[in-house]
Amino acid sequence: MSTELRNHLREIIEIVFNRWTALRLAVEHGMGGQNGLQTAIEMIDYVTDCCISNTKIDEENIVDLLEDIMDEEFNTICEDNSIAEIATFLIKYFNMLKSGNIQQIQQELGSLPPCEKWIVQGRKINFVSKPEDESSSDEEDEEMVESTIESPNVKINDNSLPPSTSGSTMKVIEEEVDPGWTVVKTKKRK
Repeated sequence: MSTELRNHLREIIEIVFNRWTALRLAVEHGMGGQNGLQTAIEMIDYVTDCCISNTKIDEENIVDLLEDIMDEEFNTICEDNSIAEIATFLIKYFNMLKSGNIQQIQQELGSLPPCEKWIVQGRKINFVSKPEDESSSDEEDEEMVESTIESPNVKINDNSLPPSTSGSTMKVIEEEVDPGWTVVKTKKRK
């Protein structure tokens, strides 16, 4: 394949990958490490080279290739069927390119809604990070659970309270099992 056709194919792959949400999220969430953007750029070149060098490339080959790259390079498994969709587009445009339908490809790609071209060398990626102080919220949750468990003053079997559902045939009975723990069982009314 000529250099011109290779450049067209690389451009097509770049356009498709810039619209691939799973890849972008993997890069932004640091799944590819600090060099995730560079890995995405290299991924475009690698997929281009694989398409050109294999005489019998099909959707299944592309799916396997993209799944392996996403898993190995980004620790990501796409369960949203996006890899199959990407493979379908790439094979369609690759076959059109081999047939010389460059103008049709440009028309189809030009008719797509605009999108941000984020796979660009030297671009700064804003990594999505977890909140730094998660331990305090975990401790607060544990304290809340502990305080809920330790409050034995709640009377569940109080007949003065209306039932939570009308026509209920269940009666809640509280049973002490272990200090600090309460087991609540239900018993059918007669």
